[in-house]
Amino acid sequence: MNIENEAVRVQELLQKYGYHSQSYNILRSDKSYFYSSSGIDGVIAYVVKANVAMAAGDPVCDPSDIQEFVTEFRMFCKERKLLCCFQSITERCKTILEDMGFGMIKIGEEPIFDLDKFSLSGSKFRGLRKNINQAKKQGLEIVEYHPLLKRRPEWEKDMEELSTIWKKFKGSGEFSFLIGEPALNDPKERKYFLALLDNKVEAFVVCTPVYTRNGIYFDMMRRQEKTLNGMPQLLFTESFRILKEQGYTMATLGTAPLSYEHTTDLDQSRIIKAALKLAFNHLGHFYRFKPLYKFKKQFGPASWEGRYLSFSPSHFNPVILYALLKVYDPTSVTRKLLYQLNSAWESINKIKDGTINLIGSTSGSVIKGIKGTSHKAVETTKKQVTKLLK
Repeated sequence: MNIENEAVRVQELLQKYGYHSQSYNILRSDKSYFYSSSGIDGVIAYVVKANVAMAAGDPVCDPSDIQEFVTEFRMFCKERKLLCCFQSITERCKTILEDMGFGMIKIGEEPIFDLDKFSLSGSKFRGLRKNINQAKKQGLEIVEYHPLLKRRPEWEKDMEELSTIWKKFKGSGEFSFLIGEPALNDPKERKYFLALLDNKVEAFVVCTPVYTRNGIYFDMMRRQEKTLNGMPQLLFTESFRILKEQGYTMATLGTAPLSYEHTTDLDQSRIIKAALKLAFNHLGHFYRFKPLYKFKKQFGPASWEGRYLSFSPSHFNPVILYALLKVYDPTSVTRKLLYQLNSAWESINKIKDGTINLIGSTSGSVIKGIKGTSHKAVETTKKQVTKLLK
């Protein structure tokens, strides 16, 4: 199957089964696709890094087929000696994989907005309304841009410049995996909302469809490094209003990491918390993860849904951290970072709980083991990390 035909096939499956808020991003070219050999109608998008098959979100299939489909994918991974992981799965998928014996870590929560009931009335939103009014008084205007209907070269030039500013601020290229891109050259079903000041783009957001939930996912935002007061608040709330008028009933601003909640193996909770904190802080140095929860909460979501990292075998392996970093930001995971990961694991040796004890090698360059795991598991982990450090 050629690339174009496969993209059409995946698009059709998304329209039938796309439930995960970020599922539209499995259309990005960095993904490989797994299809059922038993005839299940669906697809699992994944990337292989460091002998870890990292699947992007939930399997795209009928919910009743998830268990059988994941069983096939896990066997596919086992035959190729790959760890089988699913990143950022929803709560409904988490329940099924947990019953199948997967390890599970809660990595964050996602705010869900009911657009039919969304309102800024009441004392709770007094501060938000004040910010929005400040932005309006400064002359900001929110519009939806339709590049497939009419191109606006001056706006697109501004949007490209904002993306360049963001990359310079971040220090590397666009994140990938479950994170989107502006894709102005090929918008497809993306939506673009722009904050304009004197017809110049001050900020914009790119949104993608959540097909089976009649929803919209606010995938990414680009803005000036310094913005006018109230601009982000006006941009999101006006976008909500426009989407509601168009008949959408759900919107989400994406996952706010991290809760660090390890739900299946309490003996490892502290070690996993420290390791994941290092991994996400590496990404979040530029992405500013820590303020995200507070920012998203101010809009009054109707509910919060958990998102999880799931893995098989169920015993957590530190190589998963390396793979997680590589799939999101392939260009910046360097030898130096690997040593930082190892140092973090060694520092956890200070935890005196009698259960967890990481012992660094004499050179301090490899992870020698986790007390309580089998000798075989320790040796496997040591070989994997040593290989990455070469």
